Amino acid sequence: KCGIAQWPDNIRRMWAANYATVTFMDAQLGKILDELDRLGLADTTAIVFTSDHGYHLGEHTFWQKSDLHEEVTRVPLIISVPGMKPGRTEAIAELVDIYPTVCEAMQLPVPETVQGKSLLPVLKDPAASVRDAALSIQGKNHALRSARWAYMRYADDSEELYDMDKDPGQFVNLALSEKPPEALAEMRKNSQRGLRSRLGR
Repeated sequence: KCGIAQWPDNIRRMWAANYATVTFMDAQLGKILDELDRLGLADTTAIVFTSDHGYHLGEHTFWQKSDLHEEVTRVPLIISVPGMKPGRTEAIAELVDIYPTVCEAMQLPVPETVQGKSLLPVLKDPAASVRDAALSIQGKNHALRSARWAYMRYADDSEELYDMDKDPGQFVNLALSEKPPEALAEMRKNSQRGLRSRLGR
């Protein structure tokens, strides 16, 4: 947590800076799209727009990317592939899925060592899915996000579990309940399995 809340002027500056960066980025992306149109390449160019992490602007009294709440682990992911209809999906994805997706879209072989999964089935059918959960790793901390549950484990062995159906703002940490839901043990086990697979440990 950060004591920035003690300085309201700093908070306003951080909000203003965030809005400014979003506006600037939007303008730069617009220039690229306009140039693709000008060159006649828009109908033959695949576009992937994303970010490496989200950002806290005071939610849960956090600032920047200091933990693993939804504001940090959930990022924009827009993929435009020529010949595919636009759509919107609730399918879970990881950033490591982008590379095999682009490879498959370009009809290139995907190396066996790649850990991601192609999202092409989701691009073809927004109701489809290719994974049950997404793993996020931040130093010695990690999180696992399924369709319903968000689980975090930090370096000090503290845990958080949120029911995203009932508590999408992540305010009630069910890991601290006298009788935590059975999902806690399941998410804990699955996150460890994911870490072993991803990091080879």
